[in-house]
Amino acid sequence: MKKNYGWIYFAFAAVIFIASSCKKAFEDKPLELLTIDYIFDENDPTGDQAYKWVTNIYGKIPSGYNRMLGGSSWGLNGGVKTNLSLVPLECFSDDAVPSADGNEAWNIIRGGYSPVTTFDDNWGNCYSAIRAANIFLNNYQRVPWADSSRKVWLPNEARALRAYFYYELIKRYGGVPLIGNKVFDSDDKELLNLKRNSFEECVNYIVSELDIAKDSLRPDASLAGRTTDADFGKMRKSIVMAIKAKVLLLAASPLFNPSPTPGRTYTGYASYSAERWKAAADAAKAVMDLGIYDLEPNRYTLMLQRANKEHIFFRMSDPRIDNAYSYYMSPPGYKPANRNSEGRVSPTQEFVDAFPMKNGKTITDPSSGYDQSNPYAGRDPRLEQTVFYNGAKWLQRPVETFEGGKDKPNNATLAPVQTQTGYYAKKFCANDSSSANYTTTFYRDGGFIPPWCIIRYADIILMYAEAQNEYSGPDASVYAAVEKIRQRAGLSPNTLAPGLSQTQMREAVRNERRIELAFEEQRFWDIRRWKIAKAVYGTALHGVTITKNTDGTFNYAPRVVTTPFFTDAMYLFPIAVKETQVNRGIEQNPGY
Repeated sequence: MKKNYGWIYFAFAAVIFIASSCKKAFEDKPLELLTIDYIFDENDPTGDQAYKWVTNIYGKIPSGYNRMLGGSSWGLNGGVKTNLSLVPLECFSDDAVPSADGNEAWNIIRGGYSPVTTFDDNWGNCYSAIRAANIFLNNYQRVPWADSSRKVWLPNEARALRAYFYYELIKRYGGVPLIGNKVFDSDDKELLNLKRNSFEECVNYIVSELDIAKDSLRPDASLAGRTTDADFGKMRKSIVMAIKAKVLLLAASPLFNPSPTPGRTYTGYASYSAERWKAAADAAKAVMDLGIYDLEPNRYTLMLQRANKEHIFFRMSDPRIDNAYSYYMSPPGYKPANRNSEGRVSPTQEFVDAFPMKNGKTITDPSSGYDQSNPYAGRDPRLEQTVFYNGAKWLQRPVETFEGGKDKPNNATLAPVQTQTGYYAKKFCANDSSSANYTTTFYRDGGFIPPWCIIRYADIILMYAEAQNEYSGPDASVYAAVEKIRQRAGLSPNTLAPGLSQTQMREAVRNERRIELAFEEQRFWDIRRWKIAKAVYGTALHGVTITKNTDGTFNYAPRVVTTPFFTDAMYLFPIAVKETQVNRGIEQNPGY
């Protein structure tokens, strides 16, 4: 069998690329040694190349927005791009489906992935980033750093990044091999028999590495300082603390912290511990207590300003997006600047129904004021900010998703792709309801592209509420956390009903996460770590068929869009066969 060391060679390829583009010439030593010598130059006190090496590791962080295939021309693991039609990860949750009828995306929804044909496979990407971090940690002291702060910050930055990539691995696969500071050669026999560490060992290692790094990084910038800080977004103490909270919340969650059942195969810990919830709550609270983040009063600020009160950890845009994001998401009847909008994403009726009324009551509450014949009136303002629904104003006209409307003409010539559900996704578009054209505040290749935020302060607040509720029940601090989010959202009143049980508060927190963090790659992972994906995603998902009456009113009829395929095995991802066949010690996840 041909050996595949893809995840080992990835970083090495980057070394060769950098070496081939530099002007230094060495003829008397092997190429690998020469390239390492160039990066970690013993005669360069600036250490600029070593600095760039660490910066480049950030580029391996999985990006958001439209990063998963959505059409029929993008292979599951990459390939030749002939028809770019990418969709967000939420299209593989109960929040949305792809608008296009392309086969690969719908194959994923129907369970069409395996160790041979993987889905969101980040095994190789993460280990290449870990290897790059290890190369730096093994070589940075060769540089005669004139700037002593770089000598302190950069190794801890690499250490924190390495821990983050292990987090990206364990939330997909469970326990993975921990390789410490090793940099394997292609002929290293140990590489052929790597064993998976337990999930618990991985969590302990990640947390330990984050704790070591946190106090030796660039100081956190003030809000005013963030706007002029070229390194804003790189590892700081607050970012590391936020990542730690994420890791501990994952470790406390039911997928990895279950009640013991005889004969069950465990993906995480062998027995339940409430103390894991306390550790997660304490970690989130520690970020809150820093006092350097807050909620932005206007949620659109998050889409328009990279440096704001709320963003903690982010990366700039999806590198595969090369034009205006609003064109990708807006309903296809809109054609500003004579360019067609694409309406790639169709939110589900289940997602739309999760938004309460503006008075904070659920639409199922008889006293909420919900009107089935006018279903979007008086709703939580976040619905209008997140979803294009029939009648919503956009670019100076109402959205028309009724049958035969401008945004659902049922005509392939007018709209080759159109909504599957009666809705389109609006999240991350600017507030252009009264504009003639799409806002272009952020530019990348001429288009409006917001920064991709991985962790923001609203997430931290809801993480605290979830973990604290699971540990001690709905105490005053849990109420305060959830109500802070609801107040910013514009609910009036924003208060929750008094006397909620732990179960009722759990549902309230989970719903707030769903609607507040919509399309931010939270729901996809949340329903898995909560172990509810089989119940909410392995069942029918719905949309709405809207017909317009002669008097201008509308009829709304629910309809089934799809029933995704989901099994217990799918709570974790399959490890690609190229890894398990070459590295015989790596055990495949159960069910694959």
